[in-house]
Amino acid sequence: MSFDIRETRLRNDNRQILDLVNRSEFIHVARAEGNPPEKYLIRFTCKGVEKVTPSGKPIYRESHEVSVYLHAEYPLKQPQLKWLSPIFHPNIHVTGAVCIGAWWPAKTLDELLLTLGEMVQYKNYDPRDPMNSKAATWALRNKSLFPVDRRDLKGQSLSDLIVLGEEESDDLSINIL
Repeated sequence: MSFDIRETRLRNDNRQILDLVNRSEFIHVARAEGNPPEKYLIRFTCKGVEKVTPSGKPIYRESHEVSVYLHAEYPLKQPQLKWLSPIFHPNIHVTGAVCIGAWWPAKTLDELLLTLGEMVQYKNYDPRDPMNSKAATWALRNKSLFPVDRRDLKGQSLSDLIVLGEEESDDLSINIL
């Protein structure tokens, strides 16, 4: 029996994505291909900027799609990302290319999805290193509008719901819960 590190990583990523999707009302897997999946179509249902009018007024959109491809060199190299729905963001090119900043192999796919969702919401943007200079200029002039959607994308995990009661201490200073 051979041990395939990449396949294990893909399975773990898929499990973590499904966990995130199950607790988030704003992140959805519209499509997954492969077993384990190496291609995803992710849909975010949160408020983001589709475009701006000539006067600079934002036109919002509530549904955003990005394709994620976990190529043969993943996770050593970042996944291939392509934004499919219209979006106006400093770090997303009009062609759909996405700049997520630094990538490291320990970064998980569910963390990446939260990063992308926060980009939609303008909780995460860097106008100093833009892929869309018009969006960067607009973002610098309109910081007071951000984030455009304040809702938490992550949802609550089981560990978020655990509440610890008062701690009691014995003579050996060991905390008993």
